[in-house]
Amino acid sequence: MTTFISGATGRVGGHLARKLIDRGEQVVTLALPGDPNIAATEAMGVRCEIGNLTSAEDVRRAMAGVRSVYHMAAVISFQPQARDLLWDVNVTGTRNVFEAAAALATDHPVRLVMASSDQVYPTRFARYRPTDENHPREPYSWYGLTKVICEDMAAFFNRNVNGLDVSIAVFSHTEAPEELIDPNGEYSSAAFYVNGRVRSLLVSATHHAGANSRAELQGVIDLLTPLMADDEPLLLTYDQDGQPHTQELIDVRDIVDGLLLIHDNPAAIGETFNLAPAHPVSLAEFIPYLARATGRRVVEAQIPVELGRTHGSNAKARAMLGFSPKYSLFDMVDEAVDKCAKTA
Repeated sequence: MTTFISGATGRVGGHLARKLIDRGEQVVTLALPGDPNIAATEAMGVRCEIGNLTSAEDVRRAMAGVRSVYHMAAVISFQPQARDLLWDVNVTGTRNVFEAAAALATDHPVRLVMASSDQVYPTRFARYRPTDENHPREPYSWYGLTKVICEDMAAFFNRNVNGLDVSIAVFSHTEAPEELIDPNGEYSSAAFYVNGRVRSLLVSATHHAGANSRAELQGVIDLLTPLMADDEPLLLTYDQDGQPHTQELIDVRDIVDGLLLIHDNPAAIGETFNLAPAHPVSLAEFIPYLARATGRRVVEAQIPVELGRTHGSNAKARAMLGFSPKYSLFDMVDEAVDKCAKTA
């Protein structure tokens, strides 16, 4: 069986492709020209068609004959100037994937699992926690808006196209272990390292950063900038009341296990599942642990604006699918440091 994964040159898609190949499946993806990960993806056994999700013709060509689709690719950005790109890739690209899948479904059944984001609720500023799949979808970012539209598209095609069975997987923040100890990691940089946090804030929309105005955002930047240093210190932040911030993050391997559980279970068709960790972790526990493991020093700051707290519920995925994340943040750090030591 041939499976199409959009985004197989990326983190989640790449780990998913490897798992599917191990199961004996053939995997094809659509990769942008010049994608630096094409060679490594092909070496893993994935057939890389060159093209763009925004091109319906490219998508149809890459998806020809497939029976399973994992739509993982998306642009994630909270910069106001990225709105056109977010719309083109996330909305138009998703439509192209669904249209191609619907055309295939006239010939044979097609199973499709689509990645969404906890930005649809959003969990950081949710009405209640833990945030489950019934929470109102009230995104504050353009990225979150595109994901709401994609979720509605998924429901539309599942409801109206015979032979096309669709499920939605809502992701929490996702990392591979080695990224946690990398001060330039895609997510961990801004989450755990002061230099990365400042870089992220400099290009952020105010609402994403927790600020209600440019002045509030600049105040946070001014507070953290003096803490930056060449040795890339870790950042332990507290809220206005002196309570440590929390972090909700899940290992990419747990995400992949969840995606396979969704795909393989007929009861998951037409359903949405939060693939979230068991619980958030206090930075007052995690940052010192990361510091001891990596030998980095820690700087502390009390942030005077409400940053929100993420806490997604995975109760539905546990009950219906048997989803059970295996790796904690602490496990991920231990593994990454051990791997680093062995390759040094």
